[in-house]
Formats: sequence, C-alpha cells, structure tokens
Amino acid sequence: MAGTLSPLPAGQTRDALLIEVAQALATVPVDAAVVIALSGGPDSSALAHLVVEARADLTAHLVHVRHGLRDDQRDVAVVRTHAAWLDAPLTVLDVEVVPDGRGTEAAARDQRYAALRTAALEVGAYAILVGHTADDQAETLLLRLARGTGIDGLGGMESVSADLIRPLLRIRRDDVHRFVALEGLPHAEDPTNEDPEVRRAVVRHQLLPVLREVAPDPVGALVRLAELARDDVAALDAAAAVPLASVRSVGPVHAIPESALGHLEDPAALAIARRVVREVLGRFADDPPDAATVARVLALAPGSAASLPGPVEVTAAGGWRAFSPRSLPRSDRREVRVPGTTAWPPIGAEVVALVPGAVPDATSAASRAPATEQASLELPGAWMPPAPDPTPALVPPGSQPTWLTLNLPDRVGRLSLRHREPGDQITTAGGTRSLQDVLVDAGVPRPVRDLWPVVVDATDRLVWVPGYAAADDLLRAGRTAPACQLRLVGTSATGGPSSTRAAGVGARPRR
Repeated sequence: MAGTLSPLPAGQTRDALLIEVAQALATVPVDAAVVIALSGGPDSSALAHLVVEARADLTAHLVHVRHGLRDDQRDVAVVRTHAAWLDAPLTVLDVEVVPDGRGTEAAARDQRYAALRTAALEVGAYAILVGHTADDQAETLLLRLARGTGIDGLGGMESVSADLIRPLLRIRRDDVHRFVALEGLPHAEDPTNEDPEVRRAVVRHQLLPVLREVAPDPVGALVRLAELARDDVAALDAAAAVPLASVRSVGPVHAIPESALGHLEDPAALAIARRVVREVLGRFADDPPDAATVARVLALAPGSAASLPGPVEVTAAGGWRAFSPRSLPRSDRREVRVPGTTAWPPIGAEVVALVPGAVPDATSAASRAPATEQASLELPGAWMPPAPDPTPALVPPGSQPTWLTLNLPDRVGRLSLRHREPGDQITTAGGTRSLQDVLVDAGVPRPVRDLWPVVVDATDRLVWVPGYAAADDLLRAGRTAPACQLRLVGTSATGGPSSTRAAGVGARPRR
C-alpha cells in the first residue's frame, strides 16, 4: 500500500517507537516464535528490547553470528547481557567468510543470513527480525545508485521480504540510538562503521553529510524514492505476468515466445520485455543479471546465439528465445516398460505405457492426471485407450499437445527411449524426413532438441517423437487396432524446475 513505508519524522518518543514496532509486526501471529538477529550494535540492541516489550506474546530467540573477521569479544559479552536482561534464549553461531568476486561484505552477509535461517528452522520461527533503519535504507539506495542500479534496486529493502521483517525500517537511526542511551542499554561499536575503506562508511560519513547541504532531509527523500520505486516495480511485475505465463520450461531450459516480448521499438513494451528476460535469467543464478546482459539478450537476431555469465546460453530461432545451462543433462538409453512408467530425467518427465487391463502405477504422473475411459465400441476384443489428458503437464515449444499421446498396435515389439542422433529419420504421412528437419520446422529450440526423448523399436527405427511426429504405418494401425497407449507426461507442473521462490523461512531474500 502506498505511503506505508514513508519514513517517520525525526524525534520520535519511546512510546511512538513501541507503537511503530508493534504495527510492523502486526502480521506475526500471536504467540509465534521469532528469531532476532542481534549483533550487539545499538540498532539490533534496540530492536531486541523494543520487540520484546511491544510484542510480549512472542517467543524471542536471540541469534548472534560471529564472522571471525575481527576481535568480537565485546560483541559477545553485550549480546549475553541482553539475553540475560530479556530472559531470552541466545544462540551464538560461528561462520567462515570466504570472500568471492563481490567482496568480503557480500560474502559475510550471505553467511550471516544462512546462519540465521538455519537457526530459524531449528526453533520453528515464523520470521527473522533484523534491525535496519531508515538511514540504512538511504545508504543502500546510494550504494546501488553508485553501481548503476535499475528500478528494482531503487526499491531498496522491503519491510517484509520472504522470511525477513525489518520493524525499524521507518525509524531514524538517531531515534534508535537515543532509545539505547536513555534505556542504558550496553552496546558494541563495529569499527568497520568508521573504516574509510568500507563503502557504506563512506556513504554514511561523507556522502550523506554533503547531501544535507543541498537538501534538508536526504534520508527522508531517499526513503520516499524507494517507496515510489516499489510501486512502479509492482506495476511492472503485474504487466510482465502475462508474457511470463507463456514461458515454456523443459527441464533446465526456459523458452520465451518472441511474440510475448512485443514490439521492442515501443518503450513500454521494451520495459516489460526487460523484466521478463530478467526474471527468466534469474532462474539460473541468485544475483540478478545486469542491464548489459539483458540488452544483449533482447538484441539477438533470429538464428543467433550468445553465451552469458552464469554460465547460460541463449538462442533465438523458430520464434523462441531459449535459455539453458551451457552443460545439458544426458541420459543413457532406457527400455520402455510396457505396461509401466519409464523416467526421462533430462526433462523431468516419464513415458507411461498402458495396455488393456493395466492400471497406471500409483506413483506415476499419469495416475495423478485426470483421464476418462472412452465408451467401448462393444466389438469383440476391442480396447479403447483412455482419452488424453486435455491439459497435459508438459507441452514443449513448437509441439502439438495431442501428439504427446500415441496409440500403437500389438506388433511393435520392444521399445526404447534415447536422445536423438545424427542421421535420425522418421517416415510420416508426408514421406521420410530427417528428424532434424522435423524439429527445426516446428521451431523447437536447439537445447530442447538436445534434451528431448525419442522412442525407437528393436531395430533403432524411430517410432515416436513425442509432441512432434510418429511413424505413419504404426500411427494408422494404432488408430484402428490399438493395443498399447504411450503418454509423455511431466513429473512437475512444467516438466522441469519451478521458477517460483517459496516464501517463509529458508527462502532466498531479495536484496
């Protein structure tokens, strides 16, 4: 809701701080357990005492994370004092920070949140509470602006983000520190807050003071900017939901129809297309792609490909832009169980084979899909296979859903699943064609072609390419005298990994 994250004016009273914290925790159920991240600094110390007083019904678990980057004996002593004063359980966790390409600060943050989530899972916490203030929000925006953030970055930190709640996010740092002083709360000072080599310290002690010379309240202005940006982000997310619904996922491959991206010459369509590409690329990595990577994807000409950081490959062909890991999963040849189910792990699918009198395996995807028996023709020995599922779980790019089911006669013999191979051909009603031509003409993206299963007989003759083609003689015979039905079904909603990030403890935070 607009306006809910506008910063409070400076100079809030003790009672006002308690009211604000209680309102920030309004969504937390009565008597729930929460984890309070307690570093020992003034912000987290104030957070612990305000939360315990504002929501006395909550079971507060204090968690202190030791990064091993400096002497923190004072910090540990302070948090133990707070635990004793609040009569709250305290867990002290040691983590090892291994700097990566993003720097020590980012690595320490990742380890800290991972440790907090582990602790939250162990105590069944509803949420993790952290002590970011309005000033932290302003500093975060300036840091992101300095590295050229997009509108998502301008949204800053959210008061509630998955399993994280920031009850102090509208409160000024000076008010928090005044609360600590007036309450006589012990606290530790982190020397990195004064270190000119630390970027946040530079923003805090050099950049914000300069901004105060040109604006009376830069913290308030920046926090309001974050609020406006979040509203715009919400609108873009809603607009991008429609094209994102058309993304086809086949195992680790995600394909966007070119038509869903719209006319990229239109600035509004381009903004939505950027968002769609960012979301799809986000399925491959924790960190969002930069603007140059997104622009590179959108600039791809038909028939071209590009290698992206990640490592991710993207191809543009056949009316699709397909995103895939550089290394695709492979499977050995597998004999098709008749009757029964045969898994095809590269795409998270299985082939289900039904014969007269057979019941699908209760563990198979087919047994979970609605399938109605067709009325019998009441001919001696006639068998009518179940009607295909009208909403199959797996529909790859360029395919026909009705071709995901095939009825076969009884003279087929042993069948196997394998990947396509060079020189593969299939005899359709239009004549013998190379499998490569069939799939290319259907617009199937190259990585999907590499993952997709084909069904062959004992002579290695192509019998069925699910969703695309079948051997014409067997197709005709199966229509008149069916003895077996094959179905390709996904073992999940998309036939591959879900793109949805689960909320709650253990979910990845948005930063």
